[in-house]
Amino acid sequence: MPDEEKPRPEPEELLELAQREEAAKKRGKLTVYLGAAPGVGKTYAMLSDGRQRKQEGIDVVVGYAETHSRAETDALLEGMEQLPASTIEYRGFTLRDFDLEGALKRNPELMLVDELAHTNAPGMRHRKRYQDVEELLDAGIDVYTTINVQHLESLNDVVSQIVEIRVKETVPDTIIDEAEEVKLIDLPPEELIKRLHDGKVYVKDIVGIAVEKYFRPGNLLALRELALRLVAGTVDDRMRRYMRQYAISGIWPTKERVLAAIFASPYAERLIRSAYRLASEIDAELIAFHVETEKNEDFSDQENAWLNNALDLAKKLGARIVWVKGADVAATIADYAQKNNITKVIIGKPKRHKLLPTLSSDILIKTPNIDVYLMDPGTAPAGLPKRPRPRLANPLAYLISLAGVAAIAAFALLLRDALNQVDLLSLFLLPPILSALYLGRGPSILASLVSILAFDYLFVPPIYSFRISDLSYFFSFLIYFGIVVAVAHLARERRSKLNLLKESEAKRIALYSLSRDLIAARNLEQVLSILLRHTRQLFDCELAVFMPEGGRLAVRAKTDLFKIDIEISGVAAWVLANRQMAGRGSSTLPESPALFVPMIYEEKIVGVMGIRGKKNLLASHEQQVVLDTIAGLGAMALTRVSSF
Repeated sequence: MPDEEKPRPEPEELLELAQREEAAKKRGKLTVYLGAAPGVGKTYAMLSDGRQRKQEGIDVVVGYAETHSRAETDALLEGMEQLPASTIEYRGFTLRDFDLEGALKRNPELMLVDELAHTNAPGMRHRKRYQDVEELLDAGIDVYTTINVQHLESLNDVVSQIVEIRVKETVPDTIIDEAEEVKLIDLPPEELIKRLHDGKVYVKDIVGIAVEKYFRPGNLLALRELALRLVAGTVDDRMRRYMRQYAISGIWPTKERVLAAIFASPYAERLIRSAYRLASEIDAELIAFHVETEKNEDFSDQENAWLNNALDLAKKLGARIVWVKGADVAATIADYAQKNNITKVIIGKPKRHKLLPTLSSDILIKTPNIDVYLMDPGTAPAGLPKRPRPRLANPLAYLISLAGVAAIAAFALLLRDALNQVDLLSLFLLPPILSALYLGRGPSILASLVSILAFDYLFVPPIYSFRISDLSYFFSFLIYFGIVVAVAHLARERRSKLNLLKESEAKRIALYSLSRDLIAARNLEQVLSILLRHTRQLFDCELAVFMPEGGRLAVRAKTDLFKIDIEISGVAAWVLANRQMAGRGSSTLPESPALFVPMIYEEKIVGVMGIRGKKNLLASHEQQVVLDTIAGLGAMALTRVSSF
């Protein structure tokens, strides 16, 4: 019998590998020195390797190193070129930080940058140092850097449970995933504790008695295991890529897809981290999924922050964000999961038992052949605000519903002799049903209760009393009330779906109008004018479009109130060079008064949109998607007319 044919990689796999290799040629290589805890010797190991590379003839510069005045570590800096630190005055203090601009100008072959998870001083280009490192890598500079396992975003909750201390400075796990090499700097717990007592461990994130709690042997063993697992996982990923590249059999299962259902909850970020760890363990694609309902309009600032922070975290961890509108959350999740080959759905476990069906039980029923995981949210975060009370309908709506009952009661009294009791009771159904359709559930329930009382008082023997002599009336009233509640519920769902449909349709029509007008545009001026007009209609903002011209970035169109200064031009130039969003609401140059979006078409950046709105335009993921769509359509149109 002929030998079985060896499996060949799919064309998509080969294309992905080719693209990754092509990008890697232009991008610098990242080496991460990973430790299980402070004091294991990460900085020492990084500097030692840097000195070795210098002896091999590599152009090495120490961009930033925290030696904490340890003599043996300071000795490694002797003879090494060190980049001068950037100084910033902030609230009477002089802060020293890594000088990204100086590093890019120096442009060495290898840059050593300590403390990857560090938060930059206010006024720096990026909020986090890992963003500085990414820009160095994009510029083709190799980087050595250090980090502790406690600073990895997906492990933040796990570490806090182990050591009972929440570390605020974190970096996305994608940094580790993209590293060329991860070196584990390990030290036995007993030796690390001895170094702590000898004053050789710098613990700026941990104060007072918490230091002793952190550096317990059991804690250090658990952190050590996390670090070992992480490094083993990076090795396994590299092995899988190699096997895919050379079509080595045994690693071709159908791709798993994990959907994490995200809500406006203080536990949303924990759910994302748990879902990311599960997706990483089974080599699955992670999808962060949010269903927008009518309730989104009533979210408080805190609830919006919970939701947006969770989605931002998901994006940092490399997840795909999906935001859809729907009236029935469980049905929407189930429908998407079935249509998109989702293999696992992750939702938060209910905090308490409920008599009525819950979201989790609905999803379990509606997702056959899909695994559903209930993640324990853990203990409530410290300082958790009280859940806001549900918003009641306008008091005027309640008054109108009561007025309707009074009008029907008066009309029924006039027709008392002409109609029987069944017909009269039917008349009293009108105010609750009309209230349900137009005023809301609260006014309709109030109208139903008052209608029952009014009918009993005016028409049920004994008249002009609330006593019921015939028990059949009591059951009729229960059925009456049940009908009203059911109608109110259906009417509320109808209004919710209608409002969501109107909102979606409005955005769809706006984007359709934009694309239609851009297609009809015949020159650059028409394209720019259309972009300004439609974007202002969608976001009520001021707008400017920057395009490269003669080796510099020029303003090709703007609204009257959009002021251009050196700061604005500088941020726009940075976005053009780095092809990343920056400015207000983003994590890069957030203090800028405007948001800047790159206009990219077919991997080529053709311009930058500067948008200055009254509110943060990145407050919701949906707005960001709309902005990206506008920028993409604009880039396509600009590319087309420039070829005429």
